[in-house]
Amino acid sequence: KVLFSLIYNNLTTLTFLLIKRKKMNSKQAKNLSIFDFLKSQGINPKHTKGNKAFYVSPFRSETKASFNVDVDKNIWYDYGTGEGGRIIDLVTKMFNISVSQALNMLLNTNISNNNHFFSFYQQNSNTAIKIQHIQPIQNKALIQYLTIRKIPLNIAKTYLKEVYYNTNNKKYFALGFKNDKGGHELRNKYFKGSTSPKHYTSIKNNATSLNIFEGFFDFLTALAYFKTVKPGNDTIILNSLAFLDKIIPKLKSYKRINLYFDNDKAGQKAVELIIVNHSLVINQAAKIYPNHKDFNEYYKTQILPSAQ
Repeated sequence: KVLFSLIYNNLTTLTFLLIKRKKMNSKQAKNLSIFDFLKSQGINPKHTKGNKAFYVSPFRSETKASFNVDVDKNIWYDYGTGEGGRIIDLVTKMFNISVSQALNMLLNTNISNNNHFFSFYQQNSNTAIKIQHIQPIQNKALIQYLTIRKIPLNIAKTYLKEVYYNTNNKKYFALGFKNDKGGHELRNKYFKGSTSPKHYTSIKNNATSLNIFEGFFDFLTALAYFKTVKPGNDTIILNSLAFLDKIIPKLKSYKRINLYFDNDKAGQKAVELIIVNHSLVINQAAKIYPNHKDFNEYYKTQILPSAQ
C-alpha cells in the first residue's frame, strides 16, 4: 500500500542527486519544473485553470496575475511584457544573471524534474481519467490540503480515499469521493475533476429530513461544523447542479429539506427550484454563511459555534 507514496516522496530527491553529481547543462535544466522552482522561491499561483498556473509577475509590482506557467509544457509567459520561455530564460531574467550562473543556481536548488512519477499538480479536467490504485488517505500532500480546508482527518477518512490515476500518459493522485454509480470526484490543491460515470452520492438513514449539498467539501464541512462523523438526516451530495433535476422526485418522501448550496446565481436558482417542488425548505446557506461563497469558505474563516 505504501509503494506509490514511497516512490513519489523519493523520486524528487533521487533526480536532484543524480543531476548534481555532474555539471548541469541546459538540456537537463529544461526538464526541471518551473512550478517547483517558483515555489522554492516562495512564489505561489494566485489561481489555476486547466494545466495553467497564474501568478503575480515576479518581474514587477502588480495586483493582477499576468504571468502564467503551462505545467504540462513546462514553459512560462508574461502577458505584461510578451516574454516567455523555459526555466533558464526565467532564472536569467529574474536574477539578471548569465546562463552559466543560472545553471549553477539550479544545480544547487532542490527542485524536481517536471515528469513526476505521481503528480500533485494540475491537469486538464476534460481528459479521460483511468484509476490505477485506491487506498486509505496517507499522502502528506493530501493531508496538508485537508488541513488547509479545515476538514478533520477522521471525517475525511470516513468518506474519502487516496486515488492514483492516469491521464494524458501522466500519473497523478488526489482525494476521491465515490458516487452512487462507482465514479469518483477527484480533488487536490491544483485539480478539480471526476471519473466516469459521474453521478450524485446519497447517504440513507431512514430519516424524515433530507440534506442536499452541491459538493462534497461542503458536506464534510457540515459534519465538522456540527461536530459529527455521520449525518443524522438522509443526505444527497449532488457533485454537480446538473443532477438537481434527477433528485426532484425524491423530495416528496421527506417532510423537510435542508439546502447547503453556494451563494451564487446558480445556487440561488437551485434553491428556487427546490422551493417550487416542496412545502418545507430551509436554506441553510442564508442562515449559516450568508456572506460567504460556500460553507467551506465560511468554515475556514470563522470561529465555529457549538453543534446544535
